Amino acid sequence: MDRLDKISVLTIASLLIGSFVVIHGHTDESKPVRDIQQKAVAAENTASIEDLNAKAKVIRNLMEAGNLTQAEVLTQELLQKYPFAQGEPHMLMGDLLMRRQEPIKAAHEFKDAIECNPDYLDKKTPLFQGKKLKVAVEEALNEISRRLEMTPGDESLKSERKVIYYLYRKIAGSCG
Repeated sequence: MDRLDKISVLTIASLLIGSFVVIHGHTDESKPVRDIQQKAVAAENTASIEDLNAKAKVIRNLMEAGNLTQAEVLTQELLQKYPFAQGEPHMLMGDLLMRRQEPIKAAHEFKDAIECNPDYLDKKTPLFQGKKLKVAVEEALNEISRRLEMTPGDESLKSERKVIYYLYRKIAGSCG
């Protein structure tokens, strides 16, 4: 071993020893305590998720029972209270609109839900709604085509069709 090899071995050994000392020195430190505001926000977030889930269950039960007006009122409240809550209120509103035979409006709600939570399109998650969304988009496209046959020059329907095609591409490009 020449002089350069000895220096390299000593440097590596000193780095290893230094790393061990630094790591061992930090293992005894306590973890930083979350301040009271962070704890309150975490508790509020958990409470809001539980509240959202409970109300969503009530809304689904109302829709199953055929009470769409009361379900719509509760869904509107959820949309106002939790506008960005993982897309669940938008998904519920889309379901409600599909039951009312308004596929175009439902597709817009589903689009908002997917933008809030893309897991609705991932087959590997329990939130997967891809098949239902595909049916809704097809119905919306059929409705737009039917309306365009009656009024071919309607620019608002053409812009609606672009939005629906965007959602259709989003569904097609999902993990499913």
